[in-house]
Amino acid sequence: MTAFVYESERYVPDKIQIVGVSVEPPEEGRKLRERVTRDCQEDRPHIPLEPYPLRLLCDPHAELIRAVGVANEGHWAGLISHPVTFVVDRAGTIRWIYTGDGSASDRPSPVKLAKTAVAVARGQELRKENL
Repeated sequence: MTAFVYESERYVPDKIQIVGVSVEPPEEGRKLRERVTRDCQEDRPHIPLEPYPLRLLCDPHAELIRAVGVANEGHWAGLISHPVTFVVDRAGTIRWIYTGDGSASDRPSPVKLAKTAVAVARGQELRKENL
């Protein structure tokens, strides 16, 4: 999450909203945001945090995760999401999907995600040079 906030300078000007979904309860989400905010203020104080460049949705019953078909019921830590990232345009069309290798930590690089989201926001075709 910290890395996505650090890359927010790439996507915030285009009014792109990054949204993360977690099965953790809301209090854990608040703790995570507080830690990321503290890290950002120490490491990158020039990054504006209002409005906050990343939204974390708490889905403790995994309703959204199940609805989009990415629930991983058999993980050692309990129910989590398979590693997947969607870039959705303003019309609600999924324009890009990153599917991880199965490990919970496999995510696209923050730079790659920011560049892809900016290309989608600007209506550009997604070509290799955009990714």
